[in-house]
Amino acid sequence: MTRRRRLREEAPYLALLALMLAVGLYLRIKNNDYGLPFVFYADEGSHFTNRAVEMFGGDPNPGYFQNPSAFTYLVHLALRLYFGHGIPFGDYDHVIELYGTNPTRIYEVGRVTAALLCALGVVGVYAVAARLWDRRTGLVAAAILCFSFLAVAYSRIAVTDTGTLLPVALALFCAIRLQERRTWRWAVGAGVAAGVAIGFKYTAGLVLLAPLIAVAWPLLERRDVATLKRAAAHLGAVVGPTVVAFAITTPYFFLDFSTAQRQLRAQADMAGGLSKYGQEHENGFLYYGDSLTWGLGWLALIAAIAGVVLLWRRHRARAVLLAVFPLVLFVYLALQQRYFGRWLLPAYPALALLGGYAVVQAVAAIPRLPRRLAPVALAVATIAVVWQGLAADTRSMAVLGHTDTRAAAREWLVENERPSLRIMIEPAVPNRWFWRYTKAGRPMARTRQFVRALMRDIKVTRIEYGRTLRPEVIDTYREHGFCLVLTMSLIRGRSVNARNPDALAYYERLERESDRVFHVSPFRADAGPQEFSFDLSYNYYSPAYERPGPEIDIYRLRNCTQEYGTLEVGAGSSLAGAGLQ
Repeated sequence: MTRRRRLREEAPYLALLALMLAVGLYLRIKNNDYGLPFVFYADEGSHFTNRAVEMFGGDPNPGYFQNPSAFTYLVHLALRLYFGHGIPFGDYDHVIELYGTNPTRIYEVGRVTAALLCALGVVGVYAVAARLWDRRTGLVAAAILCFSFLAVAYSRIAVTDTGTLLPVALALFCAIRLQERRTWRWAVGAGVAAGVAIGFKYTAGLVLLAPLIAVAWPLLERRDVATLKRAAAHLGAVVGPTVVAFAITTPYFFLDFSTAQRQLRAQADMAGGLSKYGQEHENGFLYYGDSLTWGLGWLALIAAIAGVVLLWRRHRARAVLLAVFPLVLFVYLALQQRYFGRWLLPAYPALALLGGYAVVQAVAAIPRLPRRLAPVALAVATIAVVWQGLAADTRSMAVLGHTDTRAAAREWLVENERPSLRIMIEPAVPNRWFWRYTKAGRPMARTRQFVRALMRDIKVTRIEYGRTLRPEVIDTYREHGFCLVLTMSLIRGRSVNARNPDALAYYERLERESDRVFHVSPFRADAGPQEFSFDLSYNYYSPAYERPGPEIDIYRLRNCTQEYGTLEVGAGSSLAGAGLQ
């Protein structure tokens, strides 16, 4: 078949893929300025975009290795192209200045970068499925990934996870080709793709299991010297390019290895040994299993499982190579002490491929289905499989178009209270939230609208705020004139989940000895409050949400004299080191 004829036959499928990408990008980019200039998602605010901006100062070392650097460098390049009007060279001091005054456009660029990386992953899944099976399977698999809620939710945040989707899909494809054809180029391709995937997310390195199994597969048939030598050579062809590709994406992992080693050890100790406050009573296997029911969708998950079964019966090697990565990643993450749904996102290309295969095979198995109706049946089946995610994508997009509750609370405080207000604000807002702004919207240097007084540490040294709460700290608030207390469901919910008696007693006393002067809820009037979740309370999957943000209450303590200005904490004070300033 000539290339021109092949392109002519594939044109309708490419047109449908382009339409799918256009809808997917709209769902991701529409309202992606939500929350800005405040960045309420902690990882987005402290790990990637800010470090990409710092590189304009001349140092390409991000100094941060708890996540790899590929996404940071891509955001830096995107900022160069955007602010350089397509020319990536020049003086960019104004970008650093803009980040300090109003970083809205900078974070929008980072968020668009994440969305485009996800779109590339969708294209990659289509290409892989089309070449492993056919173009119909490619479209169905691409639709599953494109509209899966988890993939959409983290395409709206400037974080690294969506960058794994394309290289994981390619690594799986190369592994399958390596097992089937046993040629050098597929070993090298698998290694390069795996190395790039690791450059976005360390845990994506588990995708190496697929090419390693492909390398070892011939040994199941024979174990002579020639087979062993070829397997060893293919192993080197996988591992070597993996290291090189990772070094290109994260060069300072090796150039600043002591820092990288120290940070990774701390990250591993935290994720594997210290449970997240409010997550102590959860089970990792149940958590990630549940995340798949909303992140991928019930029908898509069932289709993926069915895909493994069907492939096992018809092509055992492909079933193993596609299933091993998501299964091992699932088990590894479930055995940690901290759980977040997005950590499983690198497995989604494999699940989409398996789901797409199952859907196409199920439609093909319909008895006496007229040939002309087969495309209609496949379209209906695909819509049914992706509908749960598509509906949630659309709902959450609309939610993000409304004012965040934290911004609404800030506006109320600015309108009703004097500057330099002493107020206890729970730690679910960034430092920029406390700044004082001019009428033009520019922050006033070294001037705060609110005195930042987070009671993170009274007598114990713990990094998690809720563990320090107890009823008697309210007396400390009164003593130093912090008569207003702002609580958020994102923080209070952790104490409820943790069943912390001291923290719960603190909130009970606060309500008993205060008047509530302000309340804002993110939920619709006809919907009740939602239980706190480290995923669902941040991504707005639930139909109950009307606007982004937590439920917020502001209380005014009775028998308390409100004071203003910076609090001077003496060395002998009971508040020394308490985080009051």
